[in-house]
Amino acid sequence: MTDIQIKTAKYRLLLGISNVGLWVIAAVLGLVWRAPLGASALALTELFKGLIAGLVIQALFDLAGGMVFMPATAASSGGGLRLWLRGVFGHSALLCAIGVLSYWSFRWSNGFCLSVVLSSLGLFLWRQQILGLVSGTRVHPTKVAGAAAWSADSRDPSFTGGTVGLGRYAKILLPEPWQLNLTGAQLHTLVQRRLWEMKNNLPARSLLFVLLWNLTGCRAGSVFLELPGRLPESALVLQFCWMTLWGFLGLLLLPTLSRSAVFAADCAAVASGCDAGDWIQQFPNITGEDGNARTVLQRVFYPIPSAQERLRALGKAPALPVIGNVARTNLFLSLATLTLLGRCVHCNVGRPELWVFPPSD
Repeated sequence: MTDIQIKTAKYRLLLGISNVGLWVIAAVLGLVWRAPLGASALALTELFKGLIAGLVIQALFDLAGGMVFMPATAASSGGGLRLWLRGVFGHSALLCAIGVLSYWSFRWSNGFCLSVVLSSLGLFLWRQQILGLVSGTRVHPTKVAGAAAWSADSRDPSFTGGTVGLGRYAKILLPEPWQLNLTGAQLHTLVQRRLWEMKNNLPARSLLFVLLWNLTGCRAGSVFLELPGRLPESALVLQFCWMTLWGFLGLLLLPTLSRSAVFAADCAAVASGCDAGDWIQQFPNITGEDGNARTVLQRVFYPIPSAQERLRALGKAPALPVIGNVARTNLFLSLATLTLLGRCVHCNVGRPELWVFPPSD
């Protein structure tokens, strides 16, 4: 990584910590304010004003992350203010639509589990279309290293794509610039890693794990806060506050599980005859992220281990079960729980393409 990349990554980490910290503090204060059963009723107009205020505050963080603390290569090719505004409005519109679904879910079932399930499945299954809606990224079919794939005309160097769909309908999604700039051997390694992930149903495992994780949090919040006995407007505010704290817990715990999936995919690439070491060393130079020298920060904030750690782990079996990159999957699906955490973390803040496909691999 260059000195500029290292400096930018440091500033973005501080920005992400501040952004997440703001919403965690707001969630705690919201619970203190609204959780007592004697709290006054909340009108729809007050709920709407709070939503607008929250989206404006988040937009300011996104402005800093998308216009100020951006790698030079991304700043020169990102499309500027127009694309940033499209991302902010598109993602905010999705949040509002899920909010409406959540409102009616509570009216119909006295809870939010139904809306979490429907929203999560919709987000996951239409992820490719949501990418276009939020970021304007165009996707077209292609073939890479002999495998059927989708190619995305991404403008962000940290956009890594991933997989779209489930089971036999799953396909690899790759950034178009990577297909032009990576060597044939590096592309082959990348494709083999993702084919192994699809063959072992890691996308489906991640979806199932995240869904169960969020439903557990949703149910726990409903019981703890006695949501069925409240009015829908108050219940929505408490759901946002509780699931923000639950999502924050996920930010602390889930990266450890995700790291095991990265190590396993690296080992699978080696087993298939690929030069995984070359790809691992190239990856930080492309994305501008290479973990952190401090072990605690590395474990908590970086589901993708540093290149040094990955090279050391080659040929060794992962210490934890291989479920998938559940941390990054949960960043995207956290939208289904009415939180903004998927936009707040340091790698994503201000970068609309990454709100849909957080960096992986």
